[in-house]
Parts: sequence; structure tokens; C-alpha cells
Amino acid sequence: MTDRTFSFSSATLCSHQLDEEKLDWWRHSRHGRPRQRENYLCPMVRGCQNSHREPLECRDVLVQNALFTGDLEMIQKYFTKGAAINLIIEAKGDELRWTSRKFGLWSLTYEQELTTPLHITAGRGYADCLHYLLLRGASVNFAPGGKTALHEACAAASTDCVRLLLSFGADPEAVSEDGCKPLHFCKSPDSIQCVQQLLQHGANVNSRTEEEDNTALHVAAQHGLAEHVRLLLRHGAELEAKNEEGQTPLNAACAQPHQPQDMERYYRVCQLLVDSGTGLPIALGSLQSGLVLLVYCKVRTIVH
Repeated sequence: MTDRTFSFSSATLCSHQLDEEKLDWWRHSRHGRPRQRENYLCPMVRGCQNSHREPLECRDVLVQNALFTGDLEMIQKYFTKGAAINLIIEAKGDELRWTSRKFGLWSLTYEQELTTPLHITAGRGYADCLHYLLLRGASVNFAPGGKTALHEACAAASTDCVRLLLSFGADPEAVSEDGCKPLHFCKSPDSIQCVQQLLQHGANVNSRTEEEDNTALHVAAQHGLAEHVRLLLRHGAELEAKNEEGQTPLNAACAQPHQPQDMERYYRVCQLLVDSGTGLPIALGSLQSGLVLLVYCKVRTIVH
């Protein structure tokens, strides 16, 4: 199979969509990676599962610029009725890696990631652009780079985009290539409403990551997100759930060094967990000394 590219100025504009098996083969053949999992790619738009066309890859700089800057007027111009919506775009990622293009010559470059117009707009919080693409038939659970647009919106803490995607049928339980669900991508204080939306649309509050075996409560505790912890507990999050390292959420909140300015908010997380019934003495063994004193003194009201 050879890669295909096109520019929006081409006369070959048409709607192309892939089934899971074809896209999965294409992704991993390009990057030389073995197939790891079948469930991180979600079904395409109804009626198109039997298509065996290759995905179109867009390298048009003007189109990409319109998407990355959230230029709705230009997006409306390029993505007219009948235009290809579920395009593959290769974008520069956040991580550096060593690559060799010629024998013996290595260079440090940014890893390339596969994305789509829907992912780009969702990940940057361009709700109006996202809405337009969804109305044009963009596949809401398409995951060429191993994550859905919902994962991207949660990571960006874009409540409006999360709400839009869920209203168009995004799967709140979609599993990313690295084994995480959208709830596990809510790692910032601003993502609290994203968590609320996910839970309202059926996300499992106790779902776990595939590698670390973390629940959403572990993630919230690790990042010192007291409001997230409060919300998750209200929806039935398990206090004593243990991850791959045998840590409960209380352990996870305290097992890593914290900056002095962060101690108070991590204390609030620990206080919520202890007040909800988790065992403080069991957790003390893995706590860093500074937070041990703060939690032990404040929660147990012992004066030092």
C-alpha cells in the first residue's frame, strides 16, 4: 500500500473513509510498529465500515494553518459539502526522539503524530470549528493517532468541545493507544467540568488505565485536584483501589515529592480521602516526609 496525499486545490476532492482494519494496518505499516491492540480505533461513520479505500493525507499548509488557528471562515471555505472531512494530517508532536534518515547519521527531531481536523480543533478548544466539522459528518470516534478527539478535548480541558463531542455520540469509554480513557486525560484544575460531562454521559468512574492500573481518582490525587477528588467520590469512586504499584489514591497523592507551594492543595486532597474513610496509617509508609507531617498533623490534629 502506498501513501496518498492531496491538496484541497486538487480536482480529486471527495469523501473517503476507512474501516478499522484498513486504517490500523496503514498506521502501523507506516511507522513500523507492531499491532498492539484492536480496541483503540473506534467505528467509522455508519454505512462506511465496508469501505476499503486508503485514507487521504492532507499536506496543504493553508488548510492546516486554518485548522491550527481556528479560522472558521477558511475552514468553511475548504470543507464544503462533499469535501473529505476525515483526513489524515501528520503533525509535529511534543516529544523529541533520535531518528536516522541516512546510514550512520542521526538527528534529534520531534516525533510526528497522526491527527485529523476534528482532533486539531478539539484539542485547541475551537468549539465553533469543531461544531462545523461535526455537522459536515466528521467521524467523532476516529483515532488515527491512537486517541479520539474526546481524549484531546479532555487533555485541553475544553468543556465546550467535550460537550459537543459527547452530544454527537463520542464514546466516553474510548481507549487510547496507551490504554487511557478520556477521564484519565482530565489532569488540570480547569478540566473539572469535563469530568462532570463524562460522568453524565456514562463514563465509568472506576475505569483503569491499562499500563499503570490507575483509576481517575488516582490521577486526580496524583495531580492534587481536590475538586476532581470530591466529584469522583460523589459518583462512587473506590477509595481503596490499588494500582500497579499497590498504591491507593491517598498513597498516590503523597508518594511523589511536591513543591512547597503545592503542599496545601495536596493536603486538601488527602483530607478529602481520609474524611471519606480511607486508612491514613496504611498510607503513611509511602508518603514523603514533608507531606506526612502536614497530613498527619492536620488530619489527626497532632501538634508538633
